[in-house]
Amino acid sequence: MMIHDDGIDYQIRPIQPSDKAGLIELFDMLSPESRRFRFAHAINQLPGAFIEDVLNVDQVTEMAFVAEELTHEGKKKMIGISRYAPTDIEASCEFSLTVADAYTSHGIGSRLLNRLIEHAKEHGISQLVGYVLTDNIRMAKLVSELGFKRVPNDSFDYTKYVLTL
Repeated sequence: MMIHDDGIDYQIRPIQPSDKAGLIELFDMLSPESRRFRFAHAINQLPGAFIEDVLNVDQVTEMAFVAEELTHEGKKKMIGISRYAPTDIEASCEFSLTVADAYTSHGIGSRLLNRLIEHAKEHGISQLVGYVLTDNIRMAKLVSELGFKRVPNDSFDYTKYVLTL
């Protein structure tokens, strides 16, 4: 289904093994600050093992959705990704979200996380957990608006958020 928000036409769909180039292009569109917010430190390229993990999800205990823009030239461009992966706690998964800098503040992150939450509920996941750097104010605001609760943890660098499904 095509979504039209603020002049951007895009769709949200499950990630596919053939999305490697798009995933790398999305990473390349991120500012150093966005990379730090997502990976908790500055990195210049995605590790190969990470790429393979993201591309090869089982779509039940782990899942990833991408937001893909349909450009005016008719090409598709990955502009965001949401993902969950299992934690050590049964039926609990850690989530992540990335939206290309030029596409933030258009509701894409909200739509990606909502789709991820919906999928997790459909597949018996009981909670989603996320660790947000304390200076990542926009992400903290977004997850709070989506119903995630801030829970105590021992880190000064991260705030832990949990959504019970």
